[in-house]
Amino acid sequence: MTARPFLFRGILILLNIGVAIAYLIASIAPFTTTREVWILAFPGLVFPLIFFALLFFIILWVILKSKWWWISLFVLLLGFQQIMAVFAFNIPKEFSYDKKPNTLRVLQWNVSSWDENGKRNDGKSYQPLMMELIQKQNADVLCFEEYFDPIAVRDFEPNIATITNMGYPYHYFVATAYYKNDYETGIVIFSKYPMIDSANYSLNINNEGEHLLYTDIKVNGNIFRIFATHLQSVHFVGRDYQSLSRLKRGQEKGFSDSRAIVSKLKRGYVSRYQQAELVSQKIKESPYPSLICGDFNDVPNSSTYFKIKGNFQDAFLKKGTFLGRTFRFISPTLRIDYILADKKFKVTQYRRIRVPYSDHYPVETDLAY
Repeated sequence: MTARPFLFRGILILLNIGVAIAYLIASIAPFTTTREVWILAFPGLVFPLIFFALLFFIILWVILKSKWWWISLFVLLLGFQQIMAVFAFNIPKEFSYDKKPNTLRVLQWNVSSWDENGKRNDGKSYQPLMMELIQKQNADVLCFEEYFDPIAVRDFEPNIATITNMGYPYHYFVATAYYKNDYETGIVIFSKYPMIDSANYSLNINNEGEHLLYTDIKVNGNIFRIFATHLQSVHFVGRDYQSLSRLKRGQEKGFSDSRAIVSKLKRGYVSRYQQAELVSQKIKESPYPSLICGDFNDVPNSSTYFKIKGNFQDAFLKKGTFLGRTFRFISPTLRIDYILADKKFKVTQYRRIRVPYSDHYPVETDLAY
């Protein structure tokens, strides 16, 4: 073997080893305490990309007839549980608006304050279109995070009244932030069915104000407990997104800004692990078949997700397809919004609704009981 092919092969092997190490770290991260070893959670943000890189090396080594293909395959199989948590291997099917008997339809959405800040180019709000979308889904239960409602009606239309008039006479709203005594934001659950009990728990880590809330609804003689939560965000602002863009392009200033980004990510990992512990505990205490909706602000390759999921079903994995990205920005790998359900339910449908109205996509599922 001449020097040049030997050097090229050596570089490939080093790259393969680097990808394999990143893959293994992402695979073990869900089983670690990210409150203490938060740095292990970083590769999980891009686990699908690492997976495809490792798959590329397997194919490449097969073509080159090198034994490295089975070494890479062995590493790939070690992360089988993570593969099954990230990818949904289902044939795409059209979502049917017709609900079958004994089925509970649930819509989950971080509504980003109904876009009252006006993100459209013409300065108008998407709020009317968001309301139209919600009404069209004919869901039985609505779970919204970053839900906005005015205290002083002079500035904004009351959203609770609008949704109530859609056929949701029952709601449970917990405000988590107030702004100038004019409006409040928080988490809300709307239901077509009677709410017979409700409670909320503070997930207050670092004074961020997140909450977990639940309501028990009575459906045709059955009682189900609906949880909703919003775990700590990394609180990226415009300059952070600009820094990430510069990092992608390899610009020097992006690297100088990376410290602030890493600091925010670290804070989020530490706080969400503690929040997930409380959420998991409250789910286990439920005397009824339960489901949880929410913006977890974390990917499936995280201890946050695995801690909350427990023995629940992930509606996306049951009936969704491929990656199911729910956050519209930064990376195509960010599925951070979930509907997880007790195994006493049967997931019959799931879909992600790709609309630009919020920074999150709404997701919905049908659960047979």
